[in-house]
Amino acid sequence: KEEIFLFHQGKGKKPMAKEWFTVKECLGLPGFPGSEPAVRERLYKYSEGKEGVRRKRVKSKAEEFHISVFPLYVHRYLDDSGEEPTPEPISLQEAEPEDIWEMMFRLLTPEQRKQVTGRFKVRGMKAVFPFLFDDTPPR
Repeated sequence: KEEIFLFHQGKGKKPMAKEWFTVKECLGLPGFPGSEPAVRERLYKYSEGKEGVRRKRVKSKAEEFHISVFPLYVHRYLDDSGEEPTPEPISLQEAEPEDIWEMMFRLLTPEQRKQVTGRFKVRGMKAVFPFLFDDTPPR
């Protein structure tokens, strides 16, 4: 059984000094595309439907994206404090439920996201997670 870890800053740690990032600053991040248009598209998807997480940079054409739209594993690469990041690994069993849901959602393709949210809106939780309502014992 493979153990999956999420990384977070941990309680009591000082917050990152920088909270807003441009597309150019995101080039080369692990798991991100290698071109500006592809990174921009990814950041638009991450920020879709969320208020206050995208803004125009002052005295520039560039857009900035808030740290909250990035996957948790990327946060340590965005830290500009000059200190070597020391993220605390937490297993899925120890992770906050919201972090797990976010990770699962981000792992879906855009088409899968549409299908899941559409099914939930129209037919509810039972259509998305039928096993939660199934009384037969697992095999």
